[in-house]
Amino acid sequence: MHIELLSLTKYYKTKELGFKKFRALNNISLSVEKGESFGLIGLNGAGKSTLIKLILGVIFPDEGEIKVMGKMPGDIHIKRRISYLPENPVFYESLNGEEILCFIGKLRGLSGKVIKDSVYNILERVDLYEHRKKLLRKYSRGMLQRLGLAQAFIGNPELVILDEPLSGLDPLGRKMARDLIIEANREGSTIFFTSHILEDIEKICTRVGILHKGELLRVAEKEELRRAPLEDIFLETIGEK
Repeated sequence: MHIELLSLTKYYKTKELGFKKFRALNNISLSVEKGESFGLIGLNGAGKSTLIKLILGVIFPDEGEIKVMGKMPGDIHIKRRISYLPENPVFYESLNGEEILCFIGKLRGLSGKVIKDSVYNILERVDLYEHRKKLLRKYSRGMLQRLGLAQAFIGNPELVILDEPLSGLDPLGRKMARDLIIEANREGSTIFFTSHILEDIEKICTRVGILHKGELLRVAEKEELRRAPLEDIFLETIGEK
């Protein structure tokens, strides 16, 4: 099992609520198997980004347990085997595309000719090879998103966590991203990602979780996704149909 969540609950205190406790996630239990492609959907504020931060070990639960590849989140040996793409990736603007990917490759344990070959290969796949020497401050939003995808997949990580990876991409960029995610999954990477684009979730995922107001209401299996459109499943689950 690559991700195991057991009775996970997370509270926040916000100024808007007079620093009273706000329950962002409530009693979440979920397992994501090795080699699976799992999608998580929900309205804005449902708790998707909070759940990702918990899985990454950036924040900690108030109740419940998390295990990533059998260990606690944040374990240094696990981090090297995981990659993450936030919704709005931020890079060092004084570096170029090739430099940032070489840096990420070294963090993943690559070295020498392997890094160079891996970087050039992934730059070709995200259509940034011709821009590899361009400083990142000159990249468009779509180019930065494609670079983010490139850094997420360099070095063949075992677990790839993507937060809205298709936002900011044009139709050609979305197809490229889908193909990259599907290919990585076929090669053995476990995929966990969120998206508002239900069409892409349907094309990529083997299972889909529906998160609503901090609760995991449903996990739709592959057979269920074949029988009905994901939009209908989602709206029915949250009570809007």
